[in-house]
Amino acid sequence: MIDALAYVVVALAGVAVIWGLVTAAANKPPGKAQLLFAAGVEVVTVVQSIIAAVKLAAGFRPVEVATTIGYLIGIVILIPIAWVWANVERNRFSGVVLAVAALGVLAMTLRLLVLWTPAA
Repeated sequence: MIDALAYVVVALAGVAVIWGLVTAAANKPPGKAQLLFAAGVEVVTVVQSIIAAVKLAAGFRPVEVATTIGYLIGIVILIPIAWVWANVERNRFSGVVLAVAALGVLAMTLRLLVLWTPAA
């Protein structure tokens, strides 16, 4: 993982959380800009996960390999599931769905930063 890119993921996911909650509070469904932003968060998350997977394949071993791999998979699937859900069910709660997914990505990325230490 690249720490700076991980912090970019955290920051973007934080903005997505706030945006989703504001949308829900305004009693509106997410607009195209919000959905595109969520897609952008996903792109950065996928890039970060690919970099981490390449480093794992190259021999880097974090302290908890299985947990790290699980988090890397989890952060990649959360946003697309929420994005589809928000598009299928267009109501104020779609913003909450996007916010919860982004919060999950934020928390899991922070946890990955902790896990990403070499095993002794």
